[in-house]
Amino acid sequence: MMDGRSRDEFSLAVKRILAQRVGLLCSNPGCRAATSGPQRDPSSVVNIGVASHITGAAPGGPRFDPSRSNKERGSASNGIWLCQNCAKLIDSDVQGYPAGRMWGWKVEAEDEAAKRIGKTNSKERVRSHRQTVAALKREQKLRDDLHRDLLKSASEQMTLLRFPSRTAKFAHSEIIIRRIGDKSYPNHEDGPGISGWFKLDVLDFYYGGLAFIYNLKYAVLDSKTRRWSFLPEEQSDSLFPSRFSKAKIFLTGNIPWRNILHYDMRGDEYYPQPHLYCQFADKEMPYEGESYFLIGTGYEQELRPEDRMELAGLLMSAQMPKGDRLS
Repeated sequence: MMDGRSRDEFSLAVKRILAQRVGLLCSNPGCRAATSGPQRDPSSVVNIGVASHITGAAPGGPRFDPSRSNKERGSASNGIWLCQNCAKLIDSDVQGYPAGRMWGWKVEAEDEAAKRIGKTNSKERVRSHRQTVAALKREQKLRDDLHRDLLKSASEQMTLLRFPSRTAKFAHSEIIIRRIGDKSYPNHEDGPGISGWFKLDVLDFYYGGLAFIYNLKYAVLDSKTRRWSFLPEEQSDSLFPSRFSKAKIFLTGNIPWRNILHYDMRGDEYYPQPHLYCQFADKEMPYEGESYFLIGTGYEQELRPEDRMELAGLLMSAQMPKGDRLS
């Protein structure tokens, strides 16, 4: 019990020094909890840190040392920065946490903080590197497995016509896309947003995954500039200058390897074709983007997104004097 004399408390400046010298982390080597962070109010912070006395602030206090002066007891040299839990712990079990142990914590925490200055967390960097390598290996294995299981055999592909449709090499043209965790299958959902499962035609592999046909649109192409524009169906029979040609375009949704978590080639009694189990991780969709392919006889040519224009601008560019045309 304290004898009633005033405590030698830490000033605000000393508390700030103790917190900053350990990077606002608890000095207990078995804890190292962060002690400060943001409140919901953008102008305020949460602080669960405590500037604790290593030797007591007053007679009767934990680890009180009568040989120290009042000034020494209230100085930064006698303080240690802890989270609230650890501050309560050391003062509730003085024999388990003597002053010598507290000095050791203080020195170790400050040494670690000094080594962290200007450096990234090496453990996090190593863990991130390992996760990146593991993800890369998983995606490459998935790519190889799907090439093996979705494509026709090499001998079957040898019999295909020269420059066949991209789809001709696939043994399975239709694939069921299913969201991981979806409970609606095999029933159809009625409501806003994308369904938890649906059937798509596969068009081709691309560098990062599989491209699936999800729409078909009309387009008009400029044979001179290779620019193109979507064409509303009601205008599909309109006449255009001879340099323009009308065509149909596949719109594909590109599902990356990272969003394909599992697949089942056998399917089930409802849909006996391959099922791809995906995470809908890109704006609640399985796709990371879309591409455009010109439908013709044989191999579907990909149209460059950067060549796409609004229809009015495309037609106007054909009427401009040569020096004023869009590049």
